[in-house]
Amino acid sequence: MTLVLAADESARSAGAKAGALVKIGSGILGGGGGGKDDFAQGGGSEFTKIDEALLAIKASLSGM
Repeated sequence: MTLVLAADESARSAGAKAGALVKIGSGILGGGGGGKDDFAQGGGSEFTKIDEALLAIKASLSGM
């Protein structure tokens, strides 16, 4: 399972960091990843946890 995330200027201005968000999701998927504030990629092998990973990313964004 691969996660790819891009954050535009308005998202970054609001505090979103693509690298940090990908680390959250890929950690839940049993893998790793990272990148810069504007673009990141990662993933893991536990594809059955994709809903949990996406909810964790969404929760992180909601907390900004």
